[in-house]
Amino acid sequence: MGQLVNVCNLNYEKILKNINLNIDANTFVAISGSNKCGRTTLIKILSGFLDDKETITLNNIYLNSINKTELYKKIGFVIPDIKEPFIFKTVEQELLFVLDNLGLDKEKKQLRYKEILSLFKLKNHTQTDPNCLYLFFRIKMLLALAVIHHPVIVFLDDICSMLTKEETREILMILKKLQQEEELTIVMTTDNLEEVLVSDYLYLLDHGKIVIEGAPLKVLQEDSMINKMGLTLPFMVDLSVKLQYYGLLDDIELDMDRLVNTLWK
Repeated sequence: MGQLVNVCNLNYEKILKNINLNIDANTFVAISGSNKCGRTTLIKILSGFLDDKETITLNNIYLNSINKTELYKKIGFVIPDIKEPFIFKTVEQELLFVLDNLGLDKEKKQLRYKEILSLFKLKNHTQTDPNCLYLFFRIKMLLALAVIHHPVIVFLDDICSMLTKEETREILMILKKLQQEEELTIVMTTDNLEEVLVSDYLYLLDHGKIVIEGAPLKVLQEDSMINKMGLTLPFMVDLSVKLQYYGLLDDIELDMDRLVNTLWK
């Protein structure tokens, strides 16, 4: 597992200040922080939407020196605040258009098309206008388009912010499956700390600076700092931290049944 993305001393206007981070291949990285912390600006720079002035490398090549066409063969992105409607009138046409441009033979194209339909549960929507899909399915459609070409890394900006808990859970399960089965590197921003629990590494931003980083459960134990940032700890993490304070628990426990059994021993 080698280093895929490196960010060295990134400063952007008055929004981001001295950002340094590394992203290893085939990892799930979460970037969190309260509103206006700079996470959306950061994800736009990482995905090439904003110039980075030679502070970011992808596979040891400066991001801003990569031809945009070549760059978008390597990455995928979902940034919902960029208002671009789907081009075609059906889900099928939209997905096949991307595959047609990959130059795949007919058999491989159909195989990938069927894989994506199955993974995102879009089989019943192939003839639907993607612009008319319910929000949850529009998000799944955007994700499908972002990964259908087998990118090495995908950047996602607050994609679950308007979804229900069940919908969010399904999206996160799909992302973990993509990471594990297609060796996809995922970088996701969110202000919901429940979502970061699926990640391998977490960066917390505050006022444009990385204030803490590390394994999610280790970072989330910094409850006083997190509360000052205006973020809410996941219920089980918050409960575990309080029980640790009183010496009733050694480690954070995310499963309620196991927690109860531990306390009753």
